[in-house]
Amino acid sequence: MLQLCEPAVQPRRLSAEEFCLLARREASSLYRPRSEVLRMLTVGQAVGVCGPRGEPLAAMIELPLTADVEAASALRQFLGRHGLGRGVMLAPPVGDRSLLPRLLEAALVPACRHAGAGPVWAALESTPEAEELLPAYLEAGLVLRALRPLNGLAPCWLFSRVPGQRRADPVWVPLADRARLASLLSRGWTAVGSEATDSGTALALCPV
Repeated sequence: MLQLCEPAVQPRRLSAEEFCLLARREASSLYRPRSEVLRMLTVGQAVGVCGPRGEPLAAMIELPLTADVEAASALRQFLGRHGLGRGVMLAPPVGDRSLLPRLLEAALVPACRHAGAGPVWAALESTPEAEELLPAYLEAGLVLRALRPLNGLAPCWLFSRVPGQRRADPVWVPLADRARLASLLSRGWTAVGSEATDSGTALALCPV
């Protein structure tokens, strides 16, 4: 089991009941209805970080890319023929958002192992509150690939793990400039870093 730097917060796999207790407080459309969440947990697993008494604090679901659930199916449609092989998807986090760096650290280790030679994708629902979470995904070694609906209700930031990607000099784009950001992402650019500026967050984009 992965040991994090502070023993007060430990990662472990959560039960369906534990995950649903965290998820019921969320406004996430990907985690509605509850029957879909239970289907996701049947074909995937919930990775979480817990407090000193073992109480779940934050979690996300890891799904095989081939899973017969709405989120994975929508991602396969986006990927086209590239989504037909192995790989995994990390669904949006639930619970304490301040623990997202630790949660990603805990979740990416088994996700990379389960993906094998396939890709690791991660989704984050695009809400004003979620924008401050973008840097944690980039700092975890993921790159931002797209902003698009992952099902009929939820626009999502889509990240992927690209080991060994060669990075050219980046172009910095304000996160608020959605038109330019969407244009570059649609042309195959990826966001590989971020920085806080006086006018808000800016993303560093590079061509793939």
